[in-house]
Amino acid sequence: MQLATVNRRRAMLAVLALQSGCGVQPLSPLPITRASAPEPGQPLLRRPLVGQWWRYRKLNFFNSQLLGVDEEVVASITPSIDIQRANGGSALADERHAVWGMLIRDSAWDYPMTFETPVPLWPATLAVNARAAIRTQYRMDGGSIRHWIEVSTVATSWERLKVAAGEFDALRVERLIRLEHHDHLRAWTTRRDLMWLAPEVGRWVARETSGQYVLRGENRFWESQSSEDRIRWELTAWH
Repeated sequence: MQLATVNRRRAMLAVLALQSGCGVQPLSPLPITRASAPEPGQPLLRRPLVGQWWRYRKLNFFNSQLLGVDEEVVASITPSIDIQRANGGSALADERHAVWGMLIRDSAWDYPMTFETPVPLWPATLAVNARAAIRTQYRMDGGSIRHWIEVSTVATSWERLKVAAGEFDALRVERLIRLEHHDHLRAWTTRRDLMWLAPEVGRWVARETSGQYVLRGENRFWESQSSEDRIRWELTAWH
């Protein structure tokens, strides 16, 4: 009888585990339709001013879990454009631009990176097929070691999408990032950064990031491929 009871319990746990697994739902695709390209010379990207802010909900792409609410505020515009960031009242690393759209400090990933040469976050021209590419070096906070990084940026299309903050015509911008990670056990780190840049908002209304790398095993051979967290930010409010 005891063995039968144990088997029944194991069967029940297996069913519960299966149901739990089935309950994990990845994020649904954003509601996107094709948008017409604006007239030549338009639109102008809203320029940053001190006090402007954006609020995003941060979501895990694989299970739709809400990871928090990120708030971003323009704290200064000279000598650089400084975006102060927080999540749930806790301060995050800031983001810094030499000019709007040219990063000198990126805080969107696993650790902040400060670049020797500004890196394009989006193309200087808001037009389909506009491109930018650079190879430079970066340092971690408090570090003196320089690591290489390559960033390629391209605008692919105008699209209209709906998020909690409303509906927007936005330029779809795709970035491919290759870098030397500070963790010597990681190699061939490749990241993909997709954003929808809305001129009237002056920033993205949605953004998705992901990454992959190869991990060195105990025998010192490159033996396993791993993934970084896949994240989506969706605009909920802005001013």
